[in-house]
Amino acid sequence: MKTLPTVIDVRQSKERRRFYLERARRRPAIGAGSDLRFLMGNPRREIGMSPSDVFGDLAVMVIGGVATRAYAPERHTDDIDFFVQPQDYAEALRRLAAAGFRKRCDLLFPNATLGLYGEAWSRERAEVDVISTPQDWAVAAFEGRSEDQTGLRVIPLPYLVLMKLDSARGIDQGDLTRMLGRLDSNEVERICEIVTRYSGDASLADDTRQYAELGRWELQTESPRDRADDSNAP
Repeated sequence: MKTLPTVIDVRQSKERRRFYLERARRRPAIGAGSDLRFLMGNPRREIGMSPSDVFGDLAVMVIGGVATRAYAPERHTDDIDFFVQPQDYAEALRRLAAAGFRKRCDLLFPNATLGLYGEAWSRERAEVDVISTPQDWAVAAFEGRSEDQTGLRVIPLPYLVLMKLDSARGIDQGDLTRMLGRLDSNEVERICEIVTRYSGDASLADDTRQYAELGRWELQTESPRDRADDSNAP
């Protein structure tokens, strides 16, 4: 009797992660893909606006697709996501309006657990999202200081990983493997500790490790599991 495929609930980020990880771990043959280390050395494009020109002295960090280029090769994205602390949220929106931006819509984060809220704004061809949360992890994220290759302040990697695990869109899955696959096991474990602390979900640490392992496969480097398998071979 033919077994029917399991139907996942795509509304749940945990289900989306399971779907991706289970299929990705059906290990394909390793070929000769792009050299990720070489691509990391490529220059990053300027974003076309200076955050300080719009937000002045407000503390803002870039998150989302633009932030990933600090930790992985750059991929094209049309909008810039700015992260602000909740006490600065209303003022950030006011300064956007003063700079000639207009609100397009409220941003929705269905089934997310990180308490995110935000709005999308635009000015001519520039598209900007402003996002915040009252949760404690945002305070911890702002205590760190990370910059991309152009000097743009971006969210520190552990908190970007936390956000992408919580979102688990298709594009986030690829970002996670590319960002984590470059790291050694100690760096991955430090990220796991922060992810577990602020998510309250111990399973996210294991997911983080699996994304790192998949990323190593894509880098054509030997994973710890490969070494264990080889040591047991006759």
